[in-house]
This record gives sequence, structure tokens and C-alpha cells, in this order.
Amino acid sequence: MSRLDCIVIGGGQFGLHTARMLQQADLNYLLLERDSIGDVWRNRLEGMKLFTSRQFCALPGLAFPGDPEGFPTTVEIADYLVSYAGHFDLQVREGCEVVGLDRLSNGSFQVDLADGTSLLATSIVNATGANQIPQVPAISSQLAGEVQQLDGSLASTDVISDGHTVAVIGDGATGRQIVDRLAGRCNVFLATGSPRGLPPNRLFGRDIFWWLDRLRILSADKNSLIAKILKKRNPVPCGEYNNRRLKAKGVKIVGRALECSGRQIRFDSVGWHDIDTVIWATGYCDRTSWLKLPHCVDERGFIENYGRTPEPGLFLVGRKWLSCRASELVMGVEKDVERVMVPLRAFLSERKEIP
Repeated sequence: MSRLDCIVIGGGQFGLHTARMLQQADLNYLLLERDSIGDVWRNRLEGMKLFTSRQFCALPGLAFPGDPEGFPTTVEIADYLVSYAGHFDLQVREGCEVVGLDRLSNGSFQVDLADGTSLLATSIVNATGANQIPQVPAISSQLAGEVQQLDGSLASTDVISDGHTVAVIGDGATGRQIVDRLAGRCNVFLATGSPRGLPPNRLFGRDIFWWLDRLRILSADKNSLIAKILKKRNPVPCGEYNNRRLKAKGVKIVGRALECSGRQIRFDSVGWHDIDTVIWATGYCDRTSWLKLPHCVDERGFIENYGRTPEPGLFLVGRKWLSCRASELVMGVEKDVERVMVPLRAFLSERKEIP
């Protein structure tokens, strides 16, 4: 079995740009994508928009189509990623699920696939992304079976009946756009949890991310004072989905969901309420079962430090706060991938010198 220089696992924006960098370095690589390129975006809530404008959604080397000041849908992002892979003729294998990654006695990584085959590589880049398995709080088990329970991976709100009392738990980009869709035809609660800043999408005629980028706030190191403030305040530039506009549509903004019992949820600001449907938009956790190197995983997920893992030759990109606030954004792809490429190339160079 021939051995590749590098296998990239995950065909999102980080995986694709990593593949492009490996291509430019004239390395023998292969990108593996479990589904099809762009599906992770294409299967999000129908019509969902990003909170960053198109000018900040392009990967290096290929412009993003459309009005640069406008905000793209997730389908636009998916289509763009497909175009990016084709434009650079990247070596991609779709429909290829990784079910195991281990290291052989000769130092090579063995990647086991769902179809029963295996691949060998000298190095691995884990680009599986931050949004893998919806994270649902344990209190969900206290709800009665007749309560409809959904999560943040919801693709359409059509599965929710008109007139239902719906509790959306989590007020990030997904939660806020879900309640906006339901307002007017359902009795909707939005559980916001801890207070957070809700700055506008635009400030003084520009995308707020333009200002954050120019002021180097987004690129501030994850251990800096600026980063600590951002983590604590956790602001979301939600634009038209701010509290004032949602309340005007009839959405009830409540605090944290504290407990569940039968058909009811208790919120810390308004007490107990009967609920027909609950949507847990409470974030995601890593899918780690395929990684057979135990010292690379803990209860929080994949272990890394600025993209390096405890296992030599295994690297990671596309994580929240991998190096800075921009690390989970498309506009953070170039910096984080380039950061990881330096030790990756050094590792490959060292391995080639070993007989």
C-alpha cells in the first residue's frame, strides 16, 4: 500500500484550503470528505444567513461571487466551496467516511474507511470542523415523550406545527434565526442564557467585521486580554435578529432554561411554562470515536495547542479559538492553515531524512 505525504480529513473551508496549500507545496495528499463538499453548509437551516458579509467569506485565490457588502446564505457558502475545489482541481474523495485513525509501528498513520479499506499517510490534518454533533443538555431527558425535541441541525421549521408553544434554547446565530422563522405562527420563547452583547451587523456604513479586522481584535491571540474579554462577553452581531426586533414580532426573550419536567420548562426569569416543542440550539461537540490515539482526546474533545496535537504529525484546523476569535470564521482560514503548515512541512522534511 503506497503512503501519502498527508491526508486531510474534512472537506469544509479549512480542509479545502489546507489541500490547496499542500498542492502548492507539491506534496502527495488526499482530502477525505464524509458526504459531499459543502454539505455541512447546505444542510443547515433553510435560508439561514451568515453574520459576516461576502467580502469576508472568500478563501485565498478565488473571489466570492455577489455583492461584497451583502450577507450570504449557507447555500451560497456550500456552492462556493464546490467551486473552490473544482477551480484548483484539488484531490478530493467524497462519500468517504473515516471510522478509524491509528499509528502503525513504522510511524505511518493508518486511516480506516467505512467501506473497509485503509489508507496510509505520513501526516494527518484533522479538519472535521467545530459543528459535528449537536450538544443537548441532560435536562432534556426530563421532558415527556410527547414533547417534540429538535436540535440546532434543524434544516427546516416546517416540521413544527402552527400554534405550538416552542422553546428555543440558545441565542446564537442559529437560535435567533429559528425563532425569527417561527414568530407569527407559533408562541415562541428564546432562552438566552448568560447576557451577551448584540452589536449591529454594520457600523458607520461598514460591516462590523471590517472594523474588528482593522483593529486587530479578531486576530488577537487567544491568550490575550482582548480574547479574554471576547470570551467572557461572547458577543453576536445578529443584525435584524436582535432582541428588540424579535420582541416586536412576539418572541418572548427569557433567561436560562433551568430544568424540565413533563411538558414544562422552568426559565430563571419567568418560571414554569408548558411547551409543545423544544429546539436545543446549544452548540456542538466533537465526534472523536474515530481517533484511536487516546492521548489526543479528552472529555472536551480533540486536544490541541495552536493546531498541534500531542501526536507528532497529527495537526488540527478549523476550531473555535484555535489561535484567535477569527479561527472559527472563514476569514480566519488563511492564518490558521498557514500556522499549521509550518510544523507540518518541517515534520515531513524530517521524516524523509530518516532512512
